[in-house]
Amino acid sequence: MSDELLRRFRNKIRGRPSPRPHDAGDDPEIEEEAPADSIAIRDLEVGPFPSASRLNPRFIPGVPRVRLTLDLGENLRGAAGPLGAAETAQLLALCPRLLEHDCEGGNPIQEMLSAPHDAPPQAPPGPETGDGLVLAHLIEHVAIDLIAAASGATRCSGVTCAYAGRLDRFDIFLECADPPLGRAVALLATAIVRDLCSGRDRLASHRRCRDLLAHLTATRSRHVAPEDVASSLDWSVPDALESLDGLVRLGYLHPLPATFTFSTSTGLLFRRASTGGAPGRLHRGPAPPGP
Repeated sequence: MSDELLRRFRNKIRGRPSPRPHDAGDDPEIEEEAPADSIAIRDLEVGPFPSASRLNPRFIPGVPRVRLTLDLGENLRGAAGPLGAAETAQLLALCPRLLEHDCEGGNPIQEMLSAPHDAPPQAPPGPETGDGLVLAHLIEHVAIDLIAAASGATRCSGVTCAYAGRLDRFDIFLECADPPLGRAVALLATAIVRDLCSGRDRLASHRRCRDLLAHLTATRSRHVAPEDVASSLDWSVPDALESLDGLVRLGYLHPLPATFTFSTSTGLLFRRASTGGAPGRLHRGPAPPGP
């Protein structure tokens, strides 16, 4: 866990400590701010993270955890709050179990999705503006819903933690028995919330990525060709190839040249990432995520 103070979600809404003065020698690297209309992934790791156990008593001992560290852009933070009716409908079509989530935080997931009909997104209540807490918490719950949909799990726990003195940086912890799936879903959930809040119409592509993750998890195939995906999911080959490329960017698949070109017209096969539970870092950098 970061050396900076991390606080459980329901405690953070009571206010944050004042930021300490920044010294030039504090950070080994000077990081650029996240783009105003996007999200920067700072780190994505799998490990036991035992210190996270106290943040959510529902975490199951021994189940691997994904830790996603992200910075939310200023414009996204400023627009955070209950989603409008159209955005809520789109999100619930993609993650239909969101309203069933049991949230112990001080700002339940139901409140984020309860904007009145045709109401625009509203700024979150509280003494501070530009706090990304609501959106980070939403990313956590979208990821939980996607993990359940892709893996068939009946339960999944997570927690969102804020960095002291910052309104943009958060750690999100998710438990997932399949680490490559958990890492991919963490990035996919981030891309979904980013696109939903910034008006990008990419939910159809995100939905295909979700469905492909569920298909590959169910079939347990180590290698897959675009034609096989298209046939199994009743998609066009271009849609299948786009979704496979999306899972490559999410770190779930690796592209391989086909050994025999007659096995696939695209000349490509895709191999699943290792399903081992060993700790490891998958992604670090300021580039916005998304398939």
